Amino acid sequence: MKREPSCVGVDGAKSGWIAVWWADTTLTHCVYGSARSLVDAHRTARVIAVDIPIGLPDRGGRRADAEARQFVGGRRASSVFPSPVRGILDATSQPEASRRHKEIDGRGFGSQSFAILSKIREWDDLLQCDHQARAMVREIHPEVSFSALNGGRRNGLAFKKKSQDGAAMRTWLLSSVFGSEQIARVVQSVARRQAATDDVLDALVALWSAERVAAGEAVSLPAPPVSDATGLATAIWY
Repeated sequence: MKREPSCVGVDGAKSGWIAVWWADTTLTHCVYGSARSLVDAHRTARVIAVDIPIGLPDRGGRRADAEARQFVGGRRASSVFPSPVRGILDATSQPEASRRHKEIDGRGFGSQSFAILSKIREWDDLLQCDHQARAMVREIHPEVSFSALNGGRRNGLAFKKKSQDGAAMRTWLLSSVFGSEQIARVVQSVARRQAATDDVLDALVALWSAERVAAGEAVSLPAPPVSDATGLATAIWY
């Protein structure tokens, strides 16, 4: 596939957000402390693809999440966590978030989902007030993108991303797109105190999805995208 300029792939990491992009003919990366600093550094980007829920329901689950689980299939479908309802974004503890979520929607809110609640809030706050960012930021889910790279619907990867076999399979799939030397170089260049190997691989598959969006080749779940009550598009792209 032709390289699309100014596309950025993003994943959450230990120290903030890891972003990868092409600098001329070389994959490069940077770790940013906030969503705002990342977007400010890439104001000329055509597409920024990030692994974070964008567009939240007032109640009920998102079609994007349900369709993503169906797309991935098998044991990796559970990696698509339920997105929160908008009314709990300001919750400060998991028990509070779960209690309020159940009051609003009838469902609790688990610890794994709560672990990324502050990151969801960070991007939502940015996108609510920054219309330029709205125009370029797209939601992806790495397991959906890897499933697509692995052949399409219900071709989710058998091994967890943090396992040796899981990392090897994801690296192999990405190498078919970006080249094995490029993948090895960017993975090795990221300090583990900044981001784990699986975070780097997830950012790289986000870049693949961003390039597909820029080239007009991407597919969304659902298709077409729907909007939440604040006007944010709610769709997972691959």
